[in-house]
Amino acid sequence: MNARPLTIAEWSRLLADHGLVVDHVATAPMALLEPRRVISDEGILGALRIARNVLVHPDARKRMLMMRRTFRRHRQRLAAVAIVAHKATASDAEWGPGPPE
Repeated sequence: MNARPLTIAEWSRLLADHGLVVDHVATAPMALLEPRRVISDEGILGALRIARNVLVHPDARKRMLMMRRTFRRHRQRLAAVAIVAHKATASDAEWGPGPPE
């Protein structure tokens, strides 16, 4: 996977370019692939299934460990982002753009 993370401004611009108005932006520390977060997101059975897959499939293990290393190495510059947006309407033009993130 050659994905490049976007900044909040880039996400907001992308949404606006597709006719959405940003209402709210929230951030949190990046915790993807941390054991507590996996259990919180997937539940204990889901986390165990993921662990089993990582143990059984060497290629998956290699990719997961590489992603986790990357997240940890860049943790000061990465964050989880939640953006709430809605489809633009005529009345949105009266109020102007959403939050300038």
